Amino acid sequence: MSRFNISRPILIIIVVILIASIGFMHLTGNVALKGEPKQLVVVKAGMTTDELTEVLFSENLITSPLAFRIQARALRLGDKLKVGEYEIKPGMSNSKIIKMLKEGRVRFLVLTIPEGYTVEQIATKIEKEGFGKAEEIKKLAKDYAPYPYMQTNNPDVIYKAEGFLYPSTYHISFGISESDILRLLVNEFDEQLTPAIRMAITAQNMTIRDAVNMAAMVEKEAVFADEKPLIAGVFRKRLAIGMPIQSDTTIQYILGTQKPEITIADTKIESPYNTYLHQGMPPGPIASPSISTIEAVLNATDTELLYFVADLEGRHHFTKTYEEHLQEIDRIHGPQ
Repeated sequence: MSRFNISRPILIIIVVILIASIGFMHLTGNVALKGEPKQLVVVKAGMTTDELTEVLFSENLITSPLAFRIQARALRLGDKLKVGEYEIKPGMSNSKIIKMLKEGRVRFLVLTIPEGYTVEQIATKIEKEGFGKAEEIKKLAKDYAPYPYMQTNNPDVIYKAEGFLYPSTYHISFGISESDILRLLVNEFDEQLTPAIRMAITAQNMTIRDAVNMAAMVEKEAVFADEKPLIAGVFRKRLAIGMPIQSDTTIQYILGTQKPEITIADTKIESPYNTYLHQGMPPGPIASPSISTIEAVLNATDTELLYFVADLEGRHHFTKTYEEHLQEIDRIHGPQ
């Protein structure tokens, strides 16, 4: 009986041809899977490429685990996968899936922080939208002050991060931690604080914290942007003559809720943040102002006006004397 001998080089060539054939069939695409909607694949911390391959196969996103592993090794995907959610469309080629994983092109979620939000409002929104726990955000915000201008020794400050969580729209990846969210928001504030704005603050003998402190009150008071410089001018005039700021926004901050109308009893609540009872600025910012509101403070109107009252549309009416102020209140809201 004769024996059919195959030399080692020929055997290697045959194996290579077989692998190439598999590659041609499987590495270039998963054609049979086309036409289905995109699916979310979650890469968890510590997940290996082999584990991910099994997930992709179980979700019918690849047709051959072996083929996928071969190309993943050839393209040096490795096991250092970026944690997150990946949107993969059935029918995508293995090479495109691997490229997406190598580049860490995770699906981003959108988090919008409105102007004038407090730490507690931000924390509630983060939890409601599934980005993290409100209590953890508040716990971290108490002493979170990575930039020197955020730091303060005032024991009455509730949250050192208050005022510095910049209001904007953020694209956040899956699995981000509460501390990472805070870092993202304060880093954005620091980016918005341009050298020109920093110089303007210094030129007016203010600290960044002071500018943000006043801007936070202006942000909460103003409905219309064109009124911000004048509201800031009234606050600065009151400070200059030693008159209490008497901003309802600080009372709202103490109450922790947005009351339709502040009462006389509310203005007598004992708190360092009560600008009716205490002269000067509150211990710290009461909300996160936009950079445009900080600029309004820096460009405050030079005015002799000391009072303002809002009408039903949110427009403010400014007066110089208390008697005129009372008349405006009666005119707008009826006799008190």
